[in-house]
Amino acid sequence: MTQYIFNRNESIDGLYDVKFFLRANDISETYRVQTKTDELKFLKIIKPSSVASINLESLKANLNEYSVIDQEHLLKTSKLTSILVEGGVAYYYTQDFVAGETLDSMLKREVYIPTHTACRLVKNIADICASAEILSFPYVTPDNVYLSYIEEKPIVYLAAFNINNTLKDSTRKVSRSYLAYLDNPDTSNINYSLATLLYRCLFGVLPWQYDIDWYEDKKTVFTQIESHRNQHAISKSSTFTQFIPNELKAIIFDTLNSTNNYRFVEQLNSFIKSYYEFAFSSSQIELTKKTTLPPTSKKFGLSEVAGMDELKSLLQADIVEPLKNKIAYKKYGIRPLNGVLFYGPPGCGKTFIAKQLAYELNHTFFEIKPSDIASPYVHGTQQKIGELFKQAHDKAPSVIFIDEVDAILPSRDSANMDQHYSAEVNEFLSQLTECSEKGILVIMATNRPSVIDNAILRTGRIDKTIYIPLPDVTTRIALLRLLLKDRPTDPSIDLDSIALLLSSYTSSDIKYIVNETAKLALLDESNINAEQLSSVIRKTKSSVDYNQIEKFDSFSKLQRS
Repeated sequence: MTQYIFNRNESIDGLYDVKFFLRANDISETYRVQTKTDELKFLKIIKPSSVASINLESLKANLNEYSVIDQEHLLKTSKLTSILVEGGVAYYYTQDFVAGETLDSMLKREVYIPTHTACRLVKNIADICASAEILSFPYVTPDNVYLSYIEEKPIVYLAAFNINNTLKDSTRKVSRSYLAYLDNPDTSNINYSLATLLYRCLFGVLPWQYDIDWYEDKKTVFTQIESHRNQHAISKSSTFTQFIPNELKAIIFDTLNSTNNYRFVEQLNSFIKSYYEFAFSSSQIELTKKTTLPPTSKKFGLSEVAGMDELKSLLQADIVEPLKNKIAYKKYGIRPLNGVLFYGPPGCGKTFIAKQLAYELNHTFFEIKPSDIASPYVHGTQQKIGELFKQAHDKAPSVIFIDEVDAILPSRDSANMDQHYSAEVNEFLSQLTECSEKGILVIMATNRPSVIDNAILRTGRIDKTIYIPLPDVTTRIALLRLLLKDRPTDPSIDLDSIALLLSSYTSSDIKYIVNETAKLALLDESNINAEQLSSVIRKTKSSVDYNQIEKFDSFSKLQRS
């Protein structure tokens, strides 16, 4: 069992009570502690075995400087204090507590961060560095960055002080991986460090995949770093970089290749302003969507959907009831769904079901196709997405139905991802998150669920995925009965037998077959009969094949696992 210097609830110098052990590295251990006035702090203690690796005078001087700083979003530290522990003399200092996690922890969990979020994060870090002018920032690593989750959106804090800054140059057996964030071990260039940090956030890896020994002395490690960089230039066509806007890639690569070392922050700010902070003007946006108000007739709603009793029961229980009986559901902590994904073979009624669901709810219905929000202008699509959700909010309660959503929200892992698509996906994610609070239910439909960006399927965005399959025999009978209603039909037709012949056909296929049969009957000047229906079925190929159905089944299994 691993032994740490302090145990839970142990008192340190009569000033701090240990609440939790948090983490350890080669040099120190970090704890969450509580002061006698009930304040929470991070306490970092240098292990007795590592004290010889530290320049104590430099450490004390640095902490003395930081202990008097009172800068917003900069974590304040205490002065260095010595303490006798098992194993010898140790040294500790405290740092302001953040209710969240380090960026390093987040990246280990998420691997990479969406482009818009990563750019904003690094910009916030740069702003903190710029506002603390009296401090010298040689570099920033994910360990230095803290994300507070006490507000709806994460708040960025910076721990400007790092013990690594006071390591003796000759120290070995301590990781020097932080040197990957420097362009020169003896000079300070925060631009280079921030460019490396942004690369790490965007692509999930460092700019160079170093194959070196990080546990050598400082000079040896950096010599290996420089050698690796000289032999392995960053490729702009890298697998990790193909989904990032070219303008942003140019800014990062120019900085990392030392051709633009001191303009990174300036150019990143310009990129964010031009790429994300566009001026919103609804007069410049005209959506070609179909907007339908709830009908007054009672002949609309889920009852108009032929068959599909299991599906209608599911929609009634998971969507209709929570929205119509909000008080009762809220009592049990059940919130209305934020979004739903309909997926399945084309022609199985996804659009019709979504529209009838909106009518059942008595909600305004917005029907959107990819062409409705496409724009030839940079940021145009993002503006239209924002305007769509604004109008849906204004006419709430409402349903936004997005057909062929895979064309609007393709996976950012797709090799065909255009440089602007990532920003559009990010904009949609931002609008989609918790939109139920604004009285909006989003229903998406796709025939290709596997190519949709995975971030869409997270709870809080799309809370439920619903498979709209080929119609079963009961549904086929009901659909035939509905389609033949009010047409001249031979009363001897056995609809059960006809339905069995249509086992692999979609709803739209069946509609086509009935219409073609009606044409034959018209030419024969007869009632629609079983022989005519059978003849058309034999000549009509199903629009869905077995391989397609297998893919939907595989996706369904993944959603249940």
